[in-house]
Amino acid sequence: MTATARDGAGIARAEDGRVVFVDGALPGETVTAEILDVQKRWSRARIVEVLAASPIRVAVPCTHRLEGCGGCDLLHVDPGHQLAMKAGILAEQLQRVGVEAPEATLHPLVDDHGRTTVRAAVVDGRAGYRMGGSHDVVIPETCQAVDPLAEQLLLDGRFGDAAEVTIRVGNRTGERLVLVDGDPSGVSVPDDVRVVSLDELAGGRRAWIHEEAAGRRWRISARSFFQNRPAGVDALVEVVGGMADHLGSNGPMVDAYSGIGIFAGTIGLGRDVHAVERSRDSLADARINLDGDRVKIVGSAVENWKAVRASLVVADPAREGLGVRGVEVLMGCQPELFVLVGCDPGSFARDAGLLAGAGLRLDRMTVVDLFPGTSHVETVGAFLPG
Repeated sequence: MTATARDGAGIARAEDGRVVFVDGALPGETVTAEILDVQKRWSRARIVEVLAASPIRVAVPCTHRLEGCGGCDLLHVDPGHQLAMKAGILAEQLQRVGVEAPEATLHPLVDDHGRTTVRAAVVDGRAGYRMGGSHDVVIPETCQAVDPLAEQLLLDGRFGDAAEVTIRVGNRTGERLVLVDGDPSGVSVPDDVRVVSLDELAGGRRAWIHEEAAGRRWRISARSFFQNRPAGVDALVEVVGGMADHLGSNGPMVDAYSGIGIFAGTIGLGRDVHAVERSRDSLADARINLDGDRVKIVGSAVENWKAVRASLVVADPAREGLGVRGVEVLMGCQPELFVLVGCDPGSFARDAGLLAGAGLRLDRMTVVDLFPGTSHVETVGAFLPG
């Protein structure tokens, strides 16, 4: 293996020069692999046997991962080396698009208790995880990746005729909610858990929990986006806030793809802020969470929004990134500091290239351990003019 792909697979070369992505393989290892998928320019394979192991390889501690569960795809990597591996994946993606980048700072989580939002398939009333590359479902007997309040519902809850369930808990408030795509009357969970269906939400019912993160309390509706754990929110606000303090000014701010208002409600304190978001559920939460006197909440896709001047732009787009139009609109703010939060290294690198083409340089970046045990890479980058 010569490198690591952005999905965590090892990269090798076949005799004909074709790139082979080997799931679960690490750089420097020698393995026997079975080819599963052949395309014109690349193939995908799985490990049959590790002949010479990397020093950072460890035994996978989860029996369900060994059974084929599609989650937590870096459990074979020593936890102390996972963030560095992710930084290497990011650096390779930035190099591919020709962006000059500083070495990434690594930021682990503090006081983390696991994921607080869990999306699961339901089979015969029980929740489980999809197997990798399959629609088959593993019904877990335990799951150390999720918050204990969510794990109890995942293991012991019964979800009737639903095909999917979303479990959402407040680690620091104790509040819990389940969202099902079936009949809520068939759901069996403890009495403290609020149960709601997609049909009820479509009919106008409102349902939410609260969580505490980054020093304050947040309302989070059943379908609103919230980072997968409060410790992750703590970390992102700390990193983005640190960049704003050291590199930015105290002038107006744009919080693009603002969700329920995490950055507007923390880094935006004391500033005039435009918070731009298109999700109706997140907008409803933001109106509760944010100070209406200093924050103008704009219900719009960023790509359709008319930019205003701002000294600081913070953008936290979905996995596909900003894209050409998003960069074009936000550069219309003429920011002194542009902070980009990205959850996919390929998208982050493409956006970094677009921002560089628009006259910004990547001054510093941090990889945050928002998804421990998985190949997902969360990056915060600070871009300055020139």
